[in-house]
Amino acid sequence: MSDDQLAATGAMASLGDALSCIGPTCGDAIDWSAAKRMYDTSFPSDYRAFVAAFGSGSIEQMIYIFVPAVTSAESQANTVSRLSEAALADVSVNEWAPPFRNLHRLEDLLIWGSTAAADTLCWVTTDPDPDRWPVAVYSRSTLEWSVYPCGMAEFLSKLLRDELQPWPISDISLQGVIDPRFLHDKDEAAGWEAGEDPWE
Repeated sequence: MSDDQLAATGAMASLGDALSCIGPTCGDAIDWSAAKRMYDTSFPSDYRAFVAAFGSGSIEQMIYIFVPAVTSAESQANTVSRLSEAALADVSVNEWAPPFRNLHRLEDLLIWGSTAAADTLCWVTTDPDPDRWPVAVYSRSTLEWSVYPCGMAEFLSKLLRDELQPWPISDISLQGVIDPRFLHDKDEAAGWEAGEDPWE
């Protein structure tokens, strides 16, 4: 196991200590070989571990985590994707916080999540090793991209422990949450369909 994989494993373990899955559905089984063919890339080991442990769903209805599509029929808003052509053509979307200007391209971003405040959570996929992909966040409050030199699991772990300054997303409702919860999409949908609040 490489140093990057060891770091990813440690970050996922730290995230698992901070986050609990509250529904009966915890984790998704993904055909990662098919996903690699679909996206023409492998995925970070911490992300694959997250998908296996938690799957597609949200953290406190604030942060939404997507899983990759494995067929073109599955490609939709709730799956990993590149930025849309409209976003790529929108000059206002290509604003970067001062330390990151002229360092990254929108075309190299791969979306793995979003927030209820319409922030976008991505990887910068320029490194051939996915375990070295940093996280990029487009904040609707600042209308800028910022880049964090860590993987998805470490980013979420630090976010949930309020260790990222300044706060990287537009909504501060996660700050101070003692025991953050994850709920799978299937369980949330089933709860609402039954007329119940699945978060209660």
